[in-house]
Formats: sequence, structure tokens, C-alpha cells
Amino acid sequence: MTSARWSQFAAMGTTAHVCVVGLPDGAAAEAASAVQAVVLEVEAALSRFRADSDVGRLNAFPGEWLPVGPHLAAVAEVSARYRALTGGAFDTITGPGGEDRLALRCRGEAWEARLAPGCRVDYGAIAKGYAADLARDAARALGALVSLGTSSITMTGTPPERDAWRVAIGSPWAEVTESLGYLEVERGSFSLSGMRGHRLGQPVRPGHVRDPRTGQPARTDACAVAILSDGASRGDEAPVDRPGEAGMRSEALSTACLVLGVDAGLDLCHPLRASAIFLTASGEIRATPDLAPRVSLRAGLQPRLRATAR
Repeated sequence: MTSARWSQFAAMGTTAHVCVVGLPDGAAAEAASAVQAVVLEVEAALSRFRADSDVGRLNAFPGEWLPVGPHLAAVAEVSARYRALTGGAFDTITGPGGEDRLALRCRGEAWEARLAPGCRVDYGAIAKGYAADLARDAARALGALVSLGTSSITMTGTPPERDAWRVAIGSPWAEVTESLGYLEVERGSFSLSGMRGHRLGQPVRPGHVRDPRTGQPARTDACAVAILSDGASRGDEAPVDRPGEAGMRSEALSTACLVLGVDAGLDLCHPLRASAIFLTASGEIRATPDLAPRVSLRAGLQPRLRATAR
């Protein structure tokens, strides 16, 4: 039986859970420490709650060119790309202006950034996806899983005692208090964006989800959206094999699809060949055809599941 070591620590406003597989005790402890170091490093650079972070300084001094690190440069570049791909349904910057609200320039090996006056940047969830991916790779184990708050999960290799990792699918519905079941994943980066406590058959509560395009509550019929990215090239996008790219893709698309709602979200996923699960306000579980066979639901919930292709 393959040995596994679990650990946890506080970071990025949540609890991180780490599993490393196939390493002796000493090496497993070192791998867990490496994972924690990476997550804390990303948090130090990208947290909007820290005045000394790159994000904190940009928000405090808009209009000025400031030195920033490679983590901000990487996340800012991908954030801008997914803002364009989603038509603004995903956006990490609030305030007036267009693509030039956050400018980046590289001088040698040093990066500088300038946030336009009147704007604020918040990388939030996309930073978690980025951090989780980098941390997983830092483990250098036969198998590894990193979960940041249960909504940003990344895994690779072989889990203990099974052929695939099992990722729980949380319920957004008040009438179903336990998890809905699980998704079997061999590798990849998983993001679940959504709400809890929705009453089935009722409209999604106003104000819970903001539409970046309008600044107003989103008109959505999606309670939660999950995206799984495995690191391969997808549709009209650039390759997603750079460090942290798959995690950022999952976070950006799950957020955008939540804003757009089920039908428009599926329309977005189709040309990008995104693997998605939509949990609807009416109680349906709609999955793209590649994911539907990999979903195992609790007793009585199977009739809610259907594969949906656009």
C-alpha cells in the first residue's frame, strides 16, 4: 500500500490541506514544508489584506510605477487574458478604464506595474489557483494534492489506495446539506465557485454574485460552477502548461460561468473545451460530456445529473 502523509496550515484566508504520497517520513515532511513555503510566498505577494504585498502597494499608490515580483506579473497577465476571453464576466480589477487599467513592464529581470487612478485590484480566487498549482509541483512526490479552502484543489500522480483522486462536490442547496458526491480525477486543477444555502426553485439571491461588466448583481441561474483543467491546450486559448496556468484557468472560468448563468456559461465553455459542472437554481446537475461519467452522486441524486453539450 502506498504511504500518504496529510498536513494542514492556515494561509490565504482559509485552511490548506496537503497530501503527499510515496515518500518516506523525512522526505514527506520536507515536501509538506516546501508546499507551505510556496503558498505563503504567493500570499505575501498577492494578498489585498497586506499593506506590504505587491497588491497592497498598488492599491495604496495608484498612478505610480512600482516594483513588483514575478507572481504578480504572472497572475496579472493571465487575469487580463481571461477578462478578454470571457467578455469581462471575469475581472480582477474594479474601476474605470479598459485593458490599460493595470500596466506591466519588464526591465531586465525586474517587473514594474502601474494601477490606474480610481481602480483597485483583487486577485482573490485566481491567486489561490495559482498558489495551489505551484505548491503541488513543489512537493515533488509520486502523488500530491493541495486544497486551499476546498474550492481550489489541484492534484497529480497516484493517490493512496485508489487509481484516481476523489474530489468532493459541495452542495449549494439548503435542502441537501451533505456533499453531492465526488468527481474522479487523475490529475488537474479543480475550482468550485458558488454559494450555499440556496432554496431550490427560488431565484439566486440578489447581490450574492456581482457582474463585473455592470457592477450590479448578476442575473444568473447557476448556484455553483466547477471547472477542471488538466494542463493541456484548450480551444482558442494559449497553452496552459506554464506554472500555475491550469489553476488560474479553472478559477477564472468557474467565476465567469457563475456570473453568466447556465446557458451562457456552457456557450463559453464549448469553444474553450472547458470541462464543467453546473449546479442550477432549479436543482439540476449539468455536466459537460467528458465529466458526466466521472461524477458519482449520493443515493437519490443521480436523476438530477445530465450531460450537456453546446
